[in-house]
Amino acid sequence: MASLYILGTGLLAEEFHTLATTSGFTVVAFVENLDVAKPGGSVCGCPIIWFEALPAGAPCVCALSTTKRTRFVDQVEGRAAFATLVHPSSTVLPKTELGPGTVASTGVLVGSNTRVGRHVFLNRGVRIGHHARIGDFVTLQPGANVAGAGEIGDQTYIGIGAIILERLSIGSGVTVAAGSVVTHDVPDHVLVAGAPATIRKRSIDPR
Repeated sequence: MASLYILGTGLLAEEFHTLATTSGFTVVAFVENLDVAKPGGSVCGCPIIWFEALPAGAPCVCALSTTKRTRFVDQVEGRAAFATLVHPSSTVLPKTELGPGTVASTGVLVGSNTRVGRHVFLNRGVRIGHHARIGDFVTLQPGANVAGAGEIGDQTYIGIGAIILERLSIGSGVTVAAGSVVTHDVPDHVLVAGAPATIRKRSIDPR
């Protein structure tokens, strides 16, 4: 079984432990980068280590749902070798690429000829259509559905049950609120909500 280090020590990290161990990985340790009191403790029976103690070449995934996980990834970029984790209950069709650090939780379906970027979190039940392009550090929360031939920019957050219609372009740093139905292109750094979704806030930071 392949070894894996999980970046993060919160509740989602515990779920990642289950995803990893049911996907053929052995979790070696959890990695902390904020609270210096946590190393020396444990999560799910595995030790917590400080990020600077991560061994060179250690295979990692980042267990943070916020798209601001970029900070944690940047801290370990020089020493980590990021893994791709796909749960056995998920389906990734041929001619599709998943970038390093990307995690597909339970019941995910990714269509053919699609490119999913680095450090993307596809939460349970996510659907992505064929010929889609998903940027880096994107989060798609449970039940989100991205139709075919669409594009989502870097660090965009798609809420629970949101639907994005086919051939649309969603910008970078966007938040799509839970349950929204997106029927038009969306510019960078806005929050959209509703059915059909409309812009509710501009000049937002990625979540």
